[in-house]
Amino acid sequence: MPVTRLMPSRPGAAAVPARALRLMGTPRKPVLEAAAKVPTPAPGEALIRPVRVSITDADLAAVAGQSAFEGTLGSDFVGVVESVHPVSGPGAEAWVGKRVVGSPIISCGSCDLCRRGLAPHCQQRRVLGLWKHDGCLADSFTLPVANLVEVPKGMDDDIASFAGLVGACVHASRLTRLEGKTFVSILGDGAYALVAAQLMAKLNASTRVLGQHTAKFSLCERWGIRHRHISEVGRRHDQDVVFETSGEASMLEFATHLCRPRGKIILCGGAGPVPMEALSQHARSIDLAAIATQEIEILGASSGSPREGLEKLASRGVDVSVLVSRRVKLAEGLRALTLAKDAESLRVVVEP
Repeated sequence: MPVTRLMPSRPGAAAVPARALRLMGTPRKPVLEAAAKVPTPAPGEALIRPVRVSITDADLAAVAGQSAFEGTLGSDFVGVVESVHPVSGPGAEAWVGKRVVGSPIISCGSCDLCRRGLAPHCQQRRVLGLWKHDGCLADSFTLPVANLVEVPKGMDDDIASFAGLVGACVHASRLTRLEGKTFVSILGDGAYALVAAQLMAKLNASTRVLGQHTAKFSLCERWGIRHRHISEVGRRHDQDVVFETSGEASMLEFATHLCRPRGKIILCGGAGPVPMEALSQHARSIDLAAIATQEIEILGASSGSPREGLEKLASRGVDVSVLVSRRVKLAEGLRALTLAKDAESLRVVVEP
């Protein structure tokens, strides 16, 4: 069996100290390591050089202590495959040199959930940059070849960097039938909400965004999507479906007062697709009585398919061209996290 190269192929790359933005210490806090260990791909894995890494809500949740993760951060990327482990299956070496995105969920493939087609909920799963697997906010990282999806030639790196987010929004939109529903509301005005609104407005013209930052409403106007400031919305229990995208408990309670009897609330994003054991215990204030009295159905949506996200982007089914708020070099990774926390920010992208 031919041995595929395991070291970075860029000229002079070995002379450059490896960097990684890591969550570490007690209490855990983000630290930029200037001389981090270069990861070695395990059997079935590829070594990837990131060219774009997006700071996600799940990354910020990990930094805020909402999960027990410790290691290199970063779960959403566009990268170039530098090498693959020689024991990676037939044709794996063909990935070398390709530009890719990938699913952050690393499943075992053998537990009962994996066998039942529920691999994203694998009992033994690891999650890139979020749970038991170092992430992509580094000069290089590893991920199973099976998780990779090639980026179409000609697609801009910035556009491709939204594959994971768009895929997650596509998944959320399929959890309930939107066609024919009278009223659909999306709580929040971050990148997730604005991408979801574009997708869902094509399924239901009544779709509206309820946000708090008026500067972002110009984007809704650009796409012809209804929008209102959340302070102007009455709690009339008249919405058929409410998508809650902020991850805040107070917004879930607000959603219960928007939703009609036997309506649906879809909880999106949050801490990402980590297992329950990874989540910290935080006090929650939720109007459980309203949920029971109104017989509201609550569904969760934590992840989707990057492949479907790329397909939607390639077909121009969603506009993400104006959603990159700031660009930051990896050397300023700590600043990137700070910028991403800004309520006015949409998407902060980290470059090498």
